[in-house]
Amino acid sequence: MNSITKIVNRVGNELGTFNFNINNPVHKWYKFTAGFSYKFVEEIIENQTDKNHNNLTVFEPFAGCGTTLVSCQTLGINSFGNESQRFLIDVIKAKLNWNFNYNKLNDLLAEIKKYVEIRKKRFNLEEFAHPLLRTLYSDANLKELYLLRNFIETIDSEKYRLFTKLALSQSLHKLSIFPISSPYISRNKERIIENNAFQVFSNLVSAMYSDTISLSKFTKTSKVYKQDSRRENIHLQNNLCDLCITSPPYLNNLDYGEVSKVHTYFYEYTNNWNDITNSVRKKLVTGATTHYKNADFDIDEFKKSDFYEENKRIVNNLISKSLEIKKSRLIKNGSKSFDLLIMFYFKDMFDVLKEIRRVVKITGKAYLILGDSAPYGVFVPTTNIIGEISKNIGFNKFRKYEIRKRGLKWKNHKYRHNQILSENILVLE
Repeated sequence: MNSITKIVNRVGNELGTFNFNINNPVHKWYKFTAGFSYKFVEEIIENQTDKNHNNLTVFEPFAGCGTTLVSCQTLGINSFGNESQRFLIDVIKAKLNWNFNYNKLNDLLAEIKKYVEIRKKRFNLEEFAHPLLRTLYSDANLKELYLLRNFIETIDSEKYRLFTKLALSQSLHKLSIFPISSPYISRNKERIIENNAFQVFSNLVSAMYSDTISLSKFTKTSKVYKQDSRRENIHLQNNLCDLCITSPPYLNNLDYGEVSKVHTYFYEYTNNWNDITNSVRKKLVTGATTHYKNADFDIDEFKKSDFYEENKRIVNNLISKSLEIKKSRLIKNGSKSFDLLIMFYFKDMFDVLKEIRRVVKITGKAYLILGDSAPYGVFVPTTNIIGEISKNIGFNKFRKYEIRKRGLKWKNHKYRHNQILSENILVLE
């Protein structure tokens, strides 16, 4: 039995989920929609034949909420991550800071409480609050949330500013009348909120500080860059890293631009759908039909790309698959252009794979958690296709290991296809 199979058998079929992270210090500070298990990172590193793990360096092209980077830091391993979303950059930086002064935090909370109490009566929600947020929070809590934000933005120390900002971001989840922890707002599940915003925020700061006590002596070994992994990160030299450990976006039409819209509206990084498209979506791997307009795709121009020139057999098969999806879409009267999505997605992943190949040593390996897909019932073997593309950009071989079956809970849904999908670990060597 090989090492990856042993990992899957030992840890179980939740390697590709966030479930293990929920009760783990630091990892639980922010639940990311498509997060994966920190145990995956630890198991891969522990499984390296070179037991002097301190000499390892890890690359994470989709840093997300920092699972790989935080895990590496707890193991004392150098790691570098790319993340293109401004909000998530701050989440990661906060999760990588573990050395805080208890008295300073308490003094800061006292200052914040005083600031909020003095200003909340005269704070004008109609003037300052985003319309979407007015529908998610009580007026009293929304006033406090905005005032908390305003004070936190004035904190000089980046470490304390990002730490308290992350506590505030968690507060947005806990105080919402409708759950926003899932990819989209669940307006059919109204909740009763008993505590006020400052209480929730203060409790989170205290809980987060408690998590850091046992970690305060750890050296900072991980770093994140604001970077789109489809482009070369000039801060990372060629052949820098021994490993790549990541989980790319799945080809499942999850709109990562929309997932964090409550936060990006609240922090005023974006204000509307147009802002999300220009400030967020355009910097992400194309994984949803909201990332492009159908007019953006021109088959003749597409065939002039490096992706086509270096992967003609693969792309021609994708074109056939695209036509099959389009035919199924028309039969089912579907509105989503998944037929174009697969073309954009694999072209973007080709560019990411090139960056992985550049950064990882020739003797290194890349470990990717991926899920297959079946848009309009047409099976797309995403894991295998990415494996084949990787061979065309310099990897010698790939291996696939199944973690679990996917989508089974939706099998009785009226519009659900009957394809059996899998979530896999893809190893590139």
